[in-house]
Amino acid sequence: MITVSEAWKDIQQRFILPEGYLEITCAITEEGIQGEASISATSEAFFSNLANALDTSANVGGESYATNEQNLWALDGSKAILPDSGPYQTGFIGETDGAGSVTLTLQEVHTVAIPGVTITWSGEPGEYPAVFTVTAKNGEETVAELTVTDNKDRISIVDLELANYDSVTITVHEWCLPYRRARIDKAALGHILTLNKTEILSYTHEQHGELNSGELPKNSIEFSLDNIDGRWNPSNPVGMEKYLSERQKVTARYGMNVNGEIEWIPAGVFYLSEWRAPSNGLEAIFTARDVLEYLLTTPYTGRMSGTLYEIANDAFTVAGVPADVKIVLSERLKSHSATMPDEIGNNQTCAEIVQMCANAASCVIFQDRSGTLHIEELNTADSGYLIPASLSYAHPEVELSKPLKNVSVSFGDNQSYVLGVGAAGETQTVNNPLVTSESQAEEIAAWV
Repeated sequence: MITVSEAWKDIQQRFILPEGYLEITCAITEEGIQGEASISATSEAFFSNLANALDTSANVGGESYATNEQNLWALDGSKAILPDSGPYQTGFIGETDGAGSVTLTLQEVHTVAIPGVTITWSGEPGEYPAVFTVTAKNGEETVAELTVTDNKDRISIVDLELANYDSVTITVHEWCLPYRRARIDKAALGHILTLNKTEILSYTHEQHGELNSGELPKNSIEFSLDNIDGRWNPSNPVGMEKYLSERQKVTARYGMNVNGEIEWIPAGVFYLSEWRAPSNGLEAIFTARDVLEYLLTTPYTGRMSGTLYEIANDAFTVAGVPADVKIVLSERLKSHSATMPDEIGNNQTCAEIVQMCANAASCVIFQDRSGTLHIEELNTADSGYLIPASLSYAHPEVELSKPLKNVSVSFGDNQSYVLGVGAAGETQTVNNPLVTSESQAEEIAAWV
């Protein structure tokens, strides 16, 4: 359940809602490169926290401490008192006034080209470096370098093609204000583009789920961007299309004007799957899907026997699900073991294996809006966030199913358990090779 304010809930009871907002963040970079990088610095203050500068999560770092710098010793409660010891909730902070550098080092030389770097400078309002340099190296050899001398942006998206490099150094030469330490909140390899209603021409969010894991869930977005300038055209030699690749991360969130301030809720975490920019077209169209995109076409090559918990984890590993994706698995998966016939295990994708594990444990598989993948029991708790039919944008579509007489669940060696439900109707069947005992079949039949 998404937590919203009481004011948000109250607004939903109006017939006319206040202005809504949409924000999409796209990471145009090489998959996994940010997680591979390590970070080091020169001229670093003792309360600097480099790890936070490398972590691009929005909720990491950013604390504003009262220091001995000019105008940063406010006693009005807007500044936190610096703790006696770390970890400190900051990014990189320089030791000397207006200077310092950070270096992102990779484990090997990367040949895939990325369009540059994205730097979020100080969390203090109106602070940024006036002059800074970005340098990419292959060993000791400089392969790309750019000095910006007239910066006035708190977030700098630096256009500098990086290829055949194993380190990137960001050097601050001069800060925009005197008597200030250099500050880098976030340093990201690639372009982190934040798009809003002025750039987004159309947007669709589709979600579909099965309460008994009879089908894989679907969660995807499709959006189109203004392409009048040819920025996304494949034929544009200085365009962005050449830097696009599958599985680049895309996040979205929805906002609403609540009493004069924008309140945001997450829409989801997605991974770029396809894109197209028609010749002479005015827009470029993108599709991104949830983390199951990694599992849909990858053949399963993990263990053929074990607990459902172990088999599901093998499927995630084989599919190469990113390390930063949180996965929550129910303890129920540890209670059941299975051995897959060779003709089943060798012909299934990782997604199908995960689906069978969820179904065999009477669980639902889904990705929540924070990007966490769940295989858990169905949560039937009332959210307390109800929108009556009179205020819905459209009437719900109701489809009546045929009466149900029996639920038949196969298990073991061509055996089945049949649960009677009604006097007449059809029989719902469940055929899952990971269901191995009659007690498990009985549990699934009651659940279905």
